[in-house]
Amino acid sequence: MKEITLGLLGLAIAALLAALVYQNQRRFHQPLVTTPFQAVALQNGAVFYGRIDHLGTDYPVLRDAFTVRRESGPDTQAPHYVLVKRSDEPNGADHIIFPAAAIAFIEPVRPDSEVGRLMAGER
Repeated sequence: MKEITLGLLGLAIAALLAALVYQNQRRFHQPLVTTPFQAVALQNGAVFYGRIDHLGTDYPVLRDAFTVRRESGPDTQAPHYVLVKRSDEPNGADHIIFPAAAIAFIEPVRPDSEVGRLMAGER
């Protein structure tokens, strides 16, 4: 009887350890990024473009950061979009550090998309 109890206890401990390893492996799994640039949408609705580093950590970093600004032409009121490099703004930031909880989602930016071509030309 004592041997059966010890065997069941050992089996239970092994199952708990296996569950912990599985959960930690999933928690620290880094998502695969397959494009040179990504769009990072924040919980507050702001969207930034750049190269995401340290994805899967508590504070991912967006390098070569850009925003898109909507402007109206002087002759017409038709809107057009302008890519603005964050390092050209008054604070001169070349990267942005986000708390992971502030990120709503991350999307790949295709190199052949309008934003992808503009970003590649700015580098």
